[in-house]
Amino acid sequence: MAIALEHRPARRASGAQVSGSPVHLLRTVPGRLVSAWRRHRVERELESLPFDLRKDIGFRAWDKTTR
Repeated sequence: MAIALEHRPARRASGAQVSGSPVHLLRTVPGRLVSAWRRHRVERELESLPFDLRKDIGFRAWDKTTR
């Protein structure tokens, strides 16, 4: 069995990049799309695991109500 964990490095402020520039958008948009797709795939893989296995690795039951 393999468990996939996602690591997101912290963003660092950089004075060289302008957030509204077309070059910046061309660099960040594809990366965000790929990241969102990977996150979606990981969530689907985790949700496809049996309930007992998800519970064993720390996921709570979705039907549990909090008081």
